Amino acid sequence: MNALPNIISAYRGIAALAMLFFPVFSPWFWALYCWGGISDMIDGPLARKLGAVSEVGSRIDSVADLVFVICSAIMVLPSIGLPLWVWLWGAAIGLVKAIGIIIGSSRQRKLAIPHSVSNRLTGILLFCLPFTLIRFDALIPTVIVCISGTASLFEDFQFIRKGEILNQTSG
Repeated sequence: MNALPNIISAYRGIAALAMLFFPVFSPWFWALYCWGGISDMIDGPLARKLGAVSEVGSRIDSVADLVFVICSAIMVLPSIGLPLWVWLWGAAIGLVKAIGIIIGSSRQRKLAIPHSVSNRLTGILLFCLPFTLIRFDALIPTVIVCISGTASLFEDFQFIRKGEILNQTSG
């Protein structure tokens, strides 16, 4: 039973990879995408409730999150028309976040991914982005996600500077 949160996290990564085999915005895509979001919301609280919080669980959760974001981006982003400056902005955020993870991990000698309030907000906005594309032009919701992502960079680097990576374990 204590492995359940880790299993949920692992299946998020598997579901993300499975999304790559279905047309974007198809029923299977949406089912796998929603599972990714739901599983991300429940694995951490479940691990804490079961007393199954662990470093291994934290790593599985972080890797599953990364795989989910990358696979979602591979599927969704090509289907929306965005100006080059928005693509560059998003790429810059991703690059700076990667640099921050590398710096934090090298300082702590373990995987160090900040799970800050601003990162969580950005994650929620990023998860909601495909749903907004059903009703709105892609530019405004995407810029809102980029603004939130940029703000989270400042919080990330404050944690890194202080050596306080909030690597909240999931399971």
